[in-house]
Amino acid sequence: MAAVLAYVLAVWLLGDQVPPLLAPLTALLVAQLTIFETVKSGLERVGSVVAGVLIAVLLSNFVGLTWWSLGIAIFASLVLGQLLRLGDHTLEVPISAMLVLAVAGQTQIAALGRVVETLIGAVTGMAVSVLLKPPMYVQPAGDAVGAFANEMGELLAAMGEELTDGWSSEQARSWADRARELDRPLRAAEIALARGEESMRLNPRQRRVREGASSLRAALAALEHSAVQIRGITRDLSDLAEGIEASGQAEPELLVALGRLLVELGGGVAAFGQLVAPEVAGPPREAVPLHIALEIARTHRDVLAELMLVDARTDPDGWHIQGSLLANVDRMLREIDLERGPDARRVRRR
Repeated sequence: MAAVLAYVLAVWLLGDQVPPLLAPLTALLVAQLTIFETVKSGLERVGSVVAGVLIAVLLSNFVGLTWWSLGIAIFASLVLGQLLRLGDHTLEVPISAMLVLAVAGQTQIAALGRVVETLIGAVTGMAVSVLLKPPMYVQPAGDAVGAFANEMGELLAAMGEELTDGWSSEQARSWADRARELDRPLRAAEIALARGEESMRLNPRQRRVREGASSLRAALAALEHSAVQIRGITRDLSDLAEGIEASGQAEPELLVALGRLLVELGGGVAAFGQLVAPEVAGPPREAVPLHIALEIARTHRDVLAELMLVDARTDPDGWHIQGSLLANVDRMLREIDLERGPDARRVRRR
């Protein structure tokens, strides 16, 4: 649609003695997924064409087209493209310069025609992008953040359930490997959120999702910090397993309490994801399930701390491991707490 409209406008303004195909070509090339990217692409393309045309006009006024003037035009065009930071459109500068230089005796006409056609195509492409109301990609970002929270919650729950079932240092190391793999969904969520924020720029419909996007950014920061704590917990569990294997004894009650704590902690992370992810453009979700999950997790944390105090008297060498484990749990509970978390406090909720 944009290409056809650009061609019609170019024919109307410039005539059809020479088909103005550069206008529809430009309209096609500047069209991007978001309004901001389309405007940015259009401005860069116009700038590259104008820069190339200016170089060609200057050279043609003095030397015309020769092998060495062509070399100078290409070199100057590439340098100017880098200075103007034209990005992917840098090569358009020497291309425009060469095409204008190639039209012997008609440099001025060719230069003006190329600039005008490019302007028509770029403006048409940008106008059509705005009028068609391109979609915003905030909800896919919410889905990605929710998927990240789910993977974290599933890992914690699996660790808690497997803790008393054939637990060993090898099993603990496998949990550490899974914790490192959380970088994959984290990276996917970061990319999706960046794309969603980009789609809002210059978009007239951004008011509907602006608050939701800001909430997602805060939630992702809280989850990223929580992922760091999960890696710390897996390292602590690996050290704890090695200590238990070396001593040949373990406190069953302590392991049960630790397992229940991890399961409830996973439930808290899942509740946090359910609060921030679904229907970003809709009304804020109820925060009560998250508050309940965190209170249950804190109760299990206190029980585990009491058992660790008892265990510290019989196994003083393992106390620093248990202390590190409790510290990581406390930090994680704080990160996803809507009242105490430095990032979570900026998450919208009811």
